[in-house]
Amino acid sequence: MTTDAASRTECPFKQKCYRKNPHHFKEFKHQHLHNLLKQYPDHKVDKDTGIGIENIKEQLKVYEDIEKFFLWAEHKKQTKKRSRSKSPEAQRKKELKVDPAITAQTVLSETRTESAQVNSEQTGKSESSKEGGPLCLIEQKLEAAKPFNFFLTKIKDNPATHKDMISVYLTDLMHPRLGKLKSSLQINFMVELDWLMMNYEATKNDKKPLVILYGEENSDLSSNSLQANIRAVRVKPKYPFGTHHTKMMVFVYEDESVRVVVHTANLVGSDWENRTQGVWVSPRCMKLNSSESKGESPTNFKSSLIKYLKFYEVSAVHQFIDAISNCDMSAINVFFVASVPNSHRDGDIYRWGHRAVSKILKQHVSEEARRWPVKVQCSSIGSLGNSPDQWFEHELGRSLSCYNGTSGAFPSSGQMELIYPSHNDVMSSYDGPLGGGCLPYRQQTHSKQPWLIDHMYNWRAAASDRTRAMPHIKTYTRLDSDNEKMAYFLLTSANLSKAAWGSMNKAGNSCMIMSYEAGVLFIPKFITGENLFSVSGFESRLSGSSRFPLHYDLPLQKYSGSEKPWLYDFLLS
Repeated sequence: MTTDAASRTECPFKQKCYRKNPHHFKEFKHQHLHNLLKQYPDHKVDKDTGIGIENIKEQLKVYEDIEKFFLWAEHKKQTKKRSRSKSPEAQRKKELKVDPAITAQTVLSETRTESAQVNSEQTGKSESSKEGGPLCLIEQKLEAAKPFNFFLTKIKDNPATHKDMISVYLTDLMHPRLGKLKSSLQINFMVELDWLMMNYEATKNDKKPLVILYGEENSDLSSNSLQANIRAVRVKPKYPFGTHHTKMMVFVYEDESVRVVVHTANLVGSDWENRTQGVWVSPRCMKLNSSESKGESPTNFKSSLIKYLKFYEVSAVHQFIDAISNCDMSAINVFFVASVPNSHRDGDIYRWGHRAVSKILKQHVSEEARRWPVKVQCSSIGSLGNSPDQWFEHELGRSLSCYNGTSGAFPSSGQMELIYPSHNDVMSSYDGPLGGGCLPYRQQTHSKQPWLIDHMYNWRAAASDRTRAMPHIKTYTRLDSDNEKMAYFLLTSANLSKAAWGSMNKAGNSCMIMSYEAGVLFIPKFITGENLFSVSGFESRLSGSSRFPLHYDLPLQKYSGSEKPWLYDFLLS
């Protein structure tokens, strides 16, 4: 795909062009839209070119976004040219002056400013605010988020999220007051290297050792001209429908302490702008003294994480396994649950995927939840079968419906409710139809499972002020009929698919998982000491409250008779 605007030719259909696919606008110029955008910068067009005013308005939105993309690409191209003739320090100062409106990194520029102020204030002082200095904003957020440490990402077009107490950005997670970074591990599916390194540079960590495990093919990461401090390894699942989909960070600090972040965003700029993403941030886990225990938590988080990292068999990851092994993670109060590709048999069945979750739920979830439905909220849907009583309810639903009292058996079935944006939800988003770019459910798949629409509910998130920010976050939970009590909460990279969660064979002695996934499971008795969570909307939760912050609205709103789920095909038409 070209990033050179000048190489495009004029669309042969000119004013009669009806296309709204972003790829089309990257391939062809549209001079009439250029002129219309000058005349109607607010997109309130009052004249028709022959394709309908509403279609023109939608085209203008897509066209404007694509032109911003080309502006950004041209800026990066010129920056690289200048860097060949200027010293690194002069170039860094020049890039810090870039207009954030061009790069679409408004949030990044704000965080960069705060980090610079803290660096100045903390010169010659301890990084720890325990020395008596006032807490900076990200430290205040971490305090306020206890005991859950659950955040959402900032929304570019919602300025209120840039400074509130519930929202974070990538640079916040590398803020100098959280620890002086020694090295880091980024595990993800998609990576935009220029954008990622811009965030590292903003926090003055761009020269520190960085290991990247990634899934999607990436010419920048496979290049021989990577910075010397960066090691990138592509992870290819051995099954054709599998993906390396985990989204996780491991930060190792100069004092050998460790912090782990499990989240739902790809390492690309668009995922950190106008999309709803979930982020769990661990406490800072200090290095163990030789006289101390193994540093394991009651949830076995440490051993579960190490087991997952060892599965990669990548030498560059060993340093992070060693760092984790040598730190105290006893304060972590969530379970680490993951998927790794394999046909898992015997005891391994309960170590990965949905069966791993079922084992934890059977041990620790209150029997009060036995009749509560499972609420699934995701950004992608796979092929689930010809009826709900196959994999959707009979397998995934039963695993996620387990509780203490089911013993070795599973519930007879699992009632499932699916929160997924409708077509109208996406069209009303901050980015219009482009907001559906992170929701790849296709017509070909949907046509084979029309029964699913009976289980579907709209995306509504006034509880976190994110109704117009399309959800790339994935969560699974169970709530009572009054929507006041919660049995558990799972934040994960795993979407609604067999590849992500696993599918049992007919004999019931093997579970096929095709993808890498990772998540954190919140169980009440390990966090609040109660049998159930009390629930609060994200924005209405008081700092430090024991009420769990839920990001979407309750009660759920079922699709109306005429509504249909958003289908990615709309962007390709």
